[in-house]
Amino acid sequence: MAEALTEYYQHSAGLKPTMDMTRVYDHYAHLTSLESALELVGIGAPSELQRFAAEAYIGDGTKQLTDRSANLEAALTVPFDGGQVPYREVRPLLLNEPDAARRRELYRSRCEVTERELNPVLAELAERERVLTAELGAPTVLSLYERLGFDPAGLAARTETFLADTESLYSDELDRQLRNRLDLSLGEAGPSDLARLLRAPEFDAGFPGERALPALRETLSGLGIDLDRQPNVELDVAARPGKVPRAFCAPIRVPDRVVLVVLPQGGQEDYAALFHEAGHTEHFAHARRTLPAEERVLGDNAVTEGFAFLLEHLTGDARWLAARLDMPRSDQFVRFSAFVTLFFLRRYCAKLRYELELHSGAPLSSLPARYAQLLSSAVGVPYPESDFLEDVDGGFYCTCYLRAWAFEAQLSEWLRERYGGNWFGQREAGTLVRELWELGQSLNADALLREVTGQNIDFGVLSDRARDALS
Repeated sequence: MAEALTEYYQHSAGLKPTMDMTRVYDHYAHLTSLESALELVGIGAPSELQRFAAEAYIGDGTKQLTDRSANLEAALTVPFDGGQVPYREVRPLLLNEPDAARRRELYRSRCEVTERELNPVLAELAERERVLTAELGAPTVLSLYERLGFDPAGLAARTETFLADTESLYSDELDRQLRNRLDLSLGEAGPSDLARLLRAPEFDAGFPGERALPALRETLSGLGIDLDRQPNVELDVAARPGKVPRAFCAPIRVPDRVVLVVLPQGGQEDYAALFHEAGHTEHFAHARRTLPAEERVLGDNAVTEGFAFLLEHLTGDARWLAARLDMPRSDQFVRFSAFVTLFFLRRYCAKLRYELELHSGAPLSSLPARYAQLLSSAVGVPYPESDFLEDVDGGFYCTCYLRAWAFEAQLSEWLRERYGGNWFGQREAGTLVRELWELGQSLNADALLREVTGQNIDFGVLSDRARDALS
């Protein structure tokens, strides 16, 4: 895992032009064999080790396609405005393009390239994953993850209620935001307009690029953490060609080497990404070294995502904005931030419903239309069919995000009740949070939340939070 994460980090940070995951898998072939995976099932090994072996076997069997798709994406260009735009730079351009017609043209061109160039490789990858899953004794990807303790269908049923409860609230707020900030009606908007809406350049003055890292340092200091005196945390802040613009965390050796990769550009979205990845970084950096490997680097990823959201959502908190960015009149941005969270929640509810069908073995030819239907219904604008494979997180990771949002909402509410609205500046709160980080991922999100608050994960809390912020 350390070598695979190093490969990912070096490629994504612009230190290595191509990704060579094949080399890593070939070096550890004894860990990725079908025999190893089936043996762990046979002896009833802990589910986390079974999942590691199953995913390692599938990863080994798809390594060449994985490298091919990553390197193809890095090399692809999109025709636009008489020239060629690197595929990976389309999103930043969409975010920063004020002209709606130009946004739509760029987005349309990107979708055409995705469908023509990337989707054939991704389809081959998806079909190969299905074959390898069957060799593991599971008829579908869904049944494999159910065997490993996941409950995607049960979670989807719970999120159906959330979608219904927030439908009119979301539609009204989306229409309001589009009209007030992009001068578009809901019926006129498309995904490229949502990208611009979420970019929110009108708030840039409140989130200057040069204040991003100092604001993070001050926030962590309030919790009793000196970012610059953590020998196991590396900050990669250098600008270099090929470096992805969005912050990310590479927990290469937990807890001994955790890399936080950032390219501060300013703007509220940049701050949110930085704080999200800093949440991952601190969680992994604080994990007890004495924990078994599976409790440091495997486990329920809803836990680390929950801690990532805990820091990220501070950037939309009125008290934090006043304390760390001197933004006393933040009402409009706080409302916008709540809308963004609701947008992503609804989007991931739709992704879960779609991935249930994808991973139940539905023919790939039937899925583009289904993807577009489900995403369009939840998000409120017409989504393209072209992204039906590109917009999929492996290993049912969407279930981790959804449970993490609820986990964070309940944990942060408990922190506010116990330590006050400015809990992020209280050393006592920091001591508690660090103690939770030390547990690594030895408990799942449900058990950890019960341990702290006595509550079970409840999506009704998310509905209530959205109504309080947007009604």
